[in-house]
Amino acid sequence: MRTLTLLFFSIFLFQNCSKPKATVFEDKRLAQEEVVKLCFIGDLGKDSPHQQIMADALGREECHRIFFLGDLVYPKGISSVDDPEFEKKFLDYYKPLLDQDPDLIIPLVLGNHDHKKDPSAWKDVSKRYEGFFFPNYYYMIDYGGLCLVALDTSFYYYTEKVLEATEQASWLFQLQSRLKDCEVKVAVTHHPLKGNGYDKTDDWEGASGPLKAFLETYIIGKFDIHVAGHVHVLVDDGRDEKTRMLISGAGGENRSGGRSGFVVLRWEPHNPKRIGYSLRYIDTEVNVFDESQSESEYARQEQVSSEQEEHIIYKDRVEPWWPAKLFRSLVDKLKN
Repeated sequence: MRTLTLLFFSIFLFQNCSKPKATVFEDKRLAQEEVVKLCFIGDLGKDSPHQQIMADALGREECHRIFFLGDLVYPKGISSVDDPEFEKKFLDYYKPLLDQDPDLIIPLVLGNHDHKKDPSAWKDVSKRYEGFFFPNYYYMIDYGGLCLVALDTSFYYYTEKVLEATEQASWLFQLQSRLKDCEVKVAVTHHPLKGNGYDKTDDWEGASGPLKAFLETYIIGKFDIHVAGHVHVLVDDGRDEKTRMLISGAGGENRSGGRSGFVVLRWEPHNPKRIGYSLRYIDTEVNVFDESQSESEYARQEQVSSEQEEHIIYKDRVEPWWPAKLFRSLVDKLKN
């Protein structure tokens, strides 16, 4: 409790005394597309046959952008761009995606495993390989109405990273005026709010402590969609305070016994308040399954690809992010 109180007291000071420069990028190159397809997958670098299957499936999906949701190299991340683990467990799998499509961009988010060696090495990766986009630990990309905010939740998972945690929260608080201009807002992190119970081999029971406080204060109820990894499954984790929570952490393995794959968002630049999301299930033959079909129909379609039913979010209006409401939420959490 002492750490949590210190964290949010520091955030309050940063918000009132500091004006951090927001790392905001505009990517309008997709504005003329009829439909923009964004794909999300995390927990990647296992150097496993499963990882290759998922990489090949992403190559077939023709995503405009692919967001990697952290834990990019197991078990301890990388020490530098020349770390042999980087080439063996990451570059060999995903550089072919960039070679296949020169227009593809892969924005990166870091996970807790990526912080074990030198997380800043991923900035050097981004400089050497243009297609891997990692300008900072947290940043925003505006696609012309659709805004994606990438955040590093490991700052709250490892509670000793108080300075980094407060700086990021302050940046996000200062970003609120910019987010009001977004028709649809998507938060991208490594850690989910919930996700407990899916992986029977892991002790993850959902976010707790500073991590839970951060997610509940800054993400849930503030963004339309929250996409995360960490739990090695692919699931729709429900809706909380108008935020749809999706988990896509089966990039390197699936420990739930369920199906693997990745999250797909479809957005129409000419109809910017409409966004669709679906879970793209991939079998060991790199085939796509339709979740709406019965198990018997799955068996008959094992050698073909099919489209999963898409769920639509339509925004009648842009929901403002009121600072007063945010401050009251922080006060309530400190009281509890």
